[in-house]
Amino acid sequence: MPRNARKSIEGKYFHVMVQGIAKDAVFPDDNSKGYYLESINKAKEKNKVYLYAFCVMSNHAHLLLYAENISIIAVFMNNVNANYARYYNNVNDRVGYVFRDRFKSEVIQNEKHLINCLAYIHNNPVKAYIVKRAEDYGYSSYTNYLTKMGIVDFEEASKHYDISPSNIKAIMKETSNSDWLEHDDNVYEDEEKVLEELINRYNITSNKTDYDLAAKLAKELQTRCGISLRRCAEILGVGRERLRLAFWEIDK
Repeated sequence: MPRNARKSIEGKYFHVMVQGIAKDAVFPDDNSKGYYLESINKAKEKNKVYLYAFCVMSNHAHLLLYAENISIIAVFMNNVNANYARYYNNVNDRVGYVFRDRFKSEVIQNEKHLINCLAYIHNNPVKAYIVKRAEDYGYSSYTNYLTKMGIVDFEEASKHYDISPSNIKAIMKETSNSDWLEHDDNVYEDEEKVLEELINRYNITSNKTDYDLAAKLAKELQTRCGISLRRCAEILGVGRERLRLAFWEIDK
């Protein structure tokens, strides 16, 4: 059994999400994800904000933060997102908004909510079929907890819950709630943009059919674009029934 939070929450924990404008992949590669985390690390030192969990995906990011009040969080997020927007626009030779909204936030209500939120954030890449195990994703704080290295504020976090790797693993194994602050399930990403991102991520240079890889691509296309397996087969150029079999195999 995991050992959960030890202190009163007192309305000072916040689950924050930012999302790319039009659900674009505003964190498309390692450099961009790394730069966003650097921006977070610099801003939290200036704003008296403590970071307990994070996950930076391709088109959105989740943070679990501690601050005295939401106004501090607002200043912090403005600093982070403004800094990243300058970087993103410069790299991509563009102008304009980068994020869909300023940010979304919710106050963590109680200890159970806190622990569930921690696990939910760490499970984002698994839920999106990017990795099978949360520890295999490089831009989540789960690996920070397992290695005791990274930008998580471990000393502050340890005042509120057991941060030992064994306990964090136990929390991840036991907790599965994910019913809060989700991005809109009925608003999907553009399938052409997602397919282009996947081709670059997996360095696909051949037209030769690899059904295991096609199944991985189909999983992510369905999750992010809301399309059918038939449509996945069409745009991947593979047989639907053979893809269906491979699709099932990767879930075993």
